[in-house]
Amino acid sequence: MSSSRNRRQPASRHLRVQSHLSQEVARTFRGELSDPMLEGVALTSFELAPDGRLVRIGYTVTPEAAASGLRPVQRALDRASGYLRSQLAEHLDLKRAPQLRFIYIGVSERLPGEEEGAS
Repeated sequence: MSSSRNRRQPASRHLRVQSHLSQEVARTFRGELSDPMLEGVALTSFELAPDGRLVRIGYTVTPEAAASGLRPVQRALDRASGYLRSQLAEHLDLKRAPQLRFIYIGVSERLPGEEEGAS
């Protein structure tokens, strides 16, 4: 019976670590990054690889940001990943911060928190 309990622990630990990582990335992304190329970007999904070495972060862009092209946005995300990783390592006391891979999901109409009809 104890062996089945041990099998469940890693999964719950993995989900807990994934949740903490996701919250910290979102907080840092919203509050500390100032690159104007990231203004139309919203993080929409977050998946920690089973070995904990890679995080896949899905993102969407506003139609305005998409019209400017996705390559500058991806470059800005790549530049921000080093800072985000350092913040993860510092705030979550990690031995090794995972690599961050940003994956384009699509175009969103509005960023979360924006009201309809607001200009």
